[in-house]
Amino acid sequence: MLKSKLGLVFLVILACSLAVYFFARAQIQPQLDHNASVKAAPTKSATDAPEMLQDVLDVTVWVSGLKTPWALEFLDSKTALITEKSGRLRLVVDGKLQDKPIVGTPEVWSGGQGGLLDVARDPDYADNGWIYLTFSHPLEQGSDKAMTKLVRGKIKNDVWSDEQVLFAAKPEHYIKGRVHFGSRITFDDKGHVFFSIGDRGQMDLAQDVTRPNGKIHRLMQDGSVPKDNPFVDQAGAYPSIYSYGNRNPQGLVWADGVLWATEHGPKGGDELNIIKSGVNYGWPVISYGRNYSGTELTPYTHMDGMAQPVSQWTPSIAVTGLESVSGDMFKEWSGYLLAGALKYREIRLIKLDGDQYISEQILLKDKGRVRDITMGPDGAIYVVQNGPSQVLKLTIKKEK
Repeated sequence: MLKSKLGLVFLVILACSLAVYFFARAQIQPQLDHNASVKAAPTKSATDAPEMLQDVLDVTVWVSGLKTPWALEFLDSKTALITEKSGRLRLVVDGKLQDKPIVGTPEVWSGGQGGLLDVARDPDYADNGWIYLTFSHPLEQGSDKAMTKLVRGKIKNDVWSDEQVLFAAKPEHYIKGRVHFGSRITFDDKGHVFFSIGDRGQMDLAQDVTRPNGKIHRLMQDGSVPKDNPFVDQAGAYPSIYSYGNRNPQGLVWADGVLWATEHGPKGGDELNIIKSGVNYGWPVISYGRNYSGTELTPYTHMDGMAQPVSQWTPSIAVTGLESVSGDMFKEWSGYLLAGALKYREIRLIKLDGDQYISEQILLKDKGRVRDITMGPDGAIYVVQNGPSQVLKLTIKKEK
């Protein structure tokens, strides 16, 4: 009799488990069908013990006196902008941080991982003066709901002006919570601007194209929607969505015709991805990571209809800013990627062959938590750090 009862209990548990699985599968099936041509393929793990290259560098402090800087963008050979998470946009002229921040920048929701995030200049900045910002925008003054927003504007006499809203979520899609806002900005050579929004801590919404979070978006530089965006004709979908199933992309760069992204995994499973139109990157259905508690997040690392990362880091390195090497100073590494890491206070130098991952090395370690990486107009590598809050300048060490 006992065996019979135990058998019945087992069958009930099995039936419930199957019901949950097929219900979850049904929720994501429309997107899987849209993306059926994407096949699960092997991914490469980052090297366990990468070679150290730091001895080839001269490392100096370029700017100090900042408070939690997040991003750096050069406007020309003498002028740069730095965002501080609290909401201040700082101006650097001839390597000197100006005392007063830019006046009139947007109100931000500054808490947890939210605040003033990325800054980017228009590819035609010299002619049109447009500067782009992403930030966590409060639903209303004093609200605890926020969402990542994209605007552009101009700076005239140290005042933010002519602001245009390029992307804002629907008010009903603003979310409470302090995590996973993204966000990076990059441009291709066809008039598009790309920007990332993290899943905002609500991971299942990354699979829902009627919600903006957990996605990489694409617009024209004036904020209009490209007619060939993948979900532009799908009822209820955000027409700006370019890819989905992205957990928290904090690295994004267009390089040699390829859109590269790095995104945070949970406990393990940080990813380097090539972002393509309409592709589902799988979060949270597939992942190489686990829950922060160490328990299983998902039994799946592969699934048809969901793209594999080009490479992944387990344990996590906490990936942040991403840049492509250019210029004469580091011409030996031209076209390599520079990936920042908060957790191990590193910059990873990633060797590529076209769109194929080859290997990686550690370019910088233990100089501070890396938040952003930018190639300067002088060919040097500039590194934004949180702890200490400063910007480093990396150049090739001169032979004595």
